[in-house]
Amino acid sequence: MQAQLSDWSSWMSMPAKIVDGSTAEFACDFVNRYPDDIDLLEALKLNAFRISINWPAILKDEPGGESTSQELDPEAVAYYRKLLTDLQARGIKTFVTLFHFCLPTWIAARGGWTSPVAAEQFGIFTQKIVEALGDKVDFWLTINEPMAYAYQSYVSGQWTPGHVSDYLSAFKTIKNMLVGHVHAYNAIKASYPQAQVSYTNHWRPFSPEKPLSPLDHMVCMVRDNVFNHLFPASIQSGVYSLPPPLSFFKEIRELEGPIPGLKDSIDYLGINYYTREISRFKPSWPPDLFGEASPKPLLKTNALGWETYPEGLYQILTHDVKPYLKSSSGKTREIYITENGYAECFESQLVEGDWSLEDVERVEYMTQHLEAIHEAIRAGSPVRGYLHWSLLDNFEWAEGLQQRFGLVRVSYPDQKRQPRKSAYVYADIAAENALTKKSTSQ
Repeated sequence: MQAQLSDWSSWMSMPAKIVDGSTAEFACDFVNRYPDDIDLLEALKLNAFRISINWPAILKDEPGGESTSQELDPEAVAYYRKLLTDLQARGIKTFVTLFHFCLPTWIAARGGWTSPVAAEQFGIFTQKIVEALGDKVDFWLTINEPMAYAYQSYVSGQWTPGHVSDYLSAFKTIKNMLVGHVHAYNAIKASYPQAQVSYTNHWRPFSPEKPLSPLDHMVCMVRDNVFNHLFPASIQSGVYSLPPPLSFFKEIRELEGPIPGLKDSIDYLGINYYTREISRFKPSWPPDLFGEASPKPLLKTNALGWETYPEGLYQILTHDVKPYLKSSSGKTREIYITENGYAECFESQLVEGDWSLEDVERVEYMTQHLEAIHEAIRAGSPVRGYLHWSLLDNFEWAEGLQQRFGLVRVSYPDQKRQPRKSAYVYADIAAENALTKKSTSQ
């Protein structure tokens, strides 16, 4: 199976772009080992699984050079159909993501998501995927974490193309992703009017470093309005409208306006949640109202420095998403937690031994967040599903292979899978569809 390269293929081959120097060339090798991994899903009593379609990898290459067409590779299509068919044969619901950070290199070369070309081509790509695989998908997710993508790619510079503090490109990206989302939504609905379609929003509460500082509170408010609310608020209203102080800048303000078809273009809410962020004002000239993340966590953290803060998930489910729970017709949108998990750090070369199998911290994190979800449901939140991130250890973008999120440990050199303690605890919870004394006391 010949595949087009993605922008990430080039990025991760560049010096110092990936923290541990690893690449995703093999990672957990799910592409070849998925039958065994589906067996793991079934053994762990899990009835839903999220996958992503690799946009560049499913496109057909043309002889003599890189293609700029959107013709699908028949062999790649057959692979995805077999995967989805096997999942559904086991009674496992499928959540399929169409854009999970990787662009075909020819689209990236034309400006990526900063250009309307990406939105247009994403619509064409989606149409072809719907024609090839639409009958095998239970839930669609058009774009994964658009705000995180825009930030990492154009503000922090940790992801390709590596721009730093390029706010104009970041907000162009967000607008074009909204347009691309509409194209994808319409393409899916044209063939499957009853399809369930959404995107994933990375929700992250912001708390002031100094609770009595008005400037720290201002920074948190600005960050919350942009990072958490800009994308869903635009879909709710149908208008790309930037909050102050962004709307004060002419070049950014010119991006604002209605987007045809955007209003009500989701059927449910897909929520990714990991942690909160402690934020503070940073003295500078001109003043930067976005401030910065504080290096002073207040609670226990994981290997990425993320606090364990289940209260934040409860807050989101019972308060923050309220403006987006109903469509304009008054229909309630159900909620699915599409990512939630805990990172540990272990070198990618490790093979033998019981390293990381007693992952007590992950068990605590998982059960505490499931308890928060349970309390939110009792308070009236329409949560209908939870997907833990992730089944397997995986390549974690700029962090590489060392950051381990898996319920199942992968020793990369020999690709051996071994369930961690958290996997068995999660299996008990899934089997009972409830938190029990057994699961919360382990």
